[in-house]
Amino acid sequence: MKILGIDTSTPIGSIGLIDENRVVGEHTLDIVKAHSSRLMPAIDQILKWADRSVHDLDACAVGIGPGSFTGIRIGVGTVKSLCYAIKKPILGVSTLEAIAYNLRYVEGLICPFLDARQNEVYGAIFRGGKQLVRESEDLCVPIEALLDEIDGPTTFVGDGLQRYASVVQERFGGDATFAEPIFNVPRGAGVAQLGYARFLKGQSDDYFSLTPNYVRKGVT
Repeated sequence: MKILGIDTSTPIGSIGLIDENRVVGEHTLDIVKAHSSRLMPAIDQILKWADRSVHDLDACAVGIGPGSFTGIRIGVGTVKSLCYAIKKPILGVSTLEAIAYNLRYVEGLICPFLDARQNEVYGAIFRGGKQLVRESEDLCVPIEALLDEIDGPTTFVGDGLQRYASVVQERFGGDATFAEPIFNVPRGAGVAQLGYARFLKGQSDDYFSLTPNYVRKGVT
């Protein structure tokens, strides 16, 4: 089962190709403002590296946000067009869940959050261990409101730490653990794995009705 996973909802775009639980290839690059011009060439390149064609894919997974509005639109639009063209299933994946997935074996609470600007963050709460369990929906709230949802020792991850680490530290002290920066972004292979998990449950999305999940109220 070959799944292509793509996320362009943060400045770091990532594309991963898996074959069931095996990572075949991955392409990750900090390409701020270049997702639109580099995404399709990067997809083509990773398939060439793996000696595959788009017709060998069984499905595609894509990060639907929250994150950069422009980046999300590029990723979702590209994957919708690709899946429609090759008539393969499309699977939407939360960007925050993909970030939390990087730390899925960490016992206890995991809080991925991104800087949403306007003094807000995109965040969610998960519980790690043997499997990743969602504890909250994806939110767009002030950092204080997100922290109010957390009760107990928590591992924080995501680019929101660049701005709000001191706020988290002041609130939780020794109960707050900060993940290494390498885990702060969604990986294409992780998006593919989460999509694969949905696929195994018989889930998929519609080419036409799948839309970005901006989370922020009033944005469509």
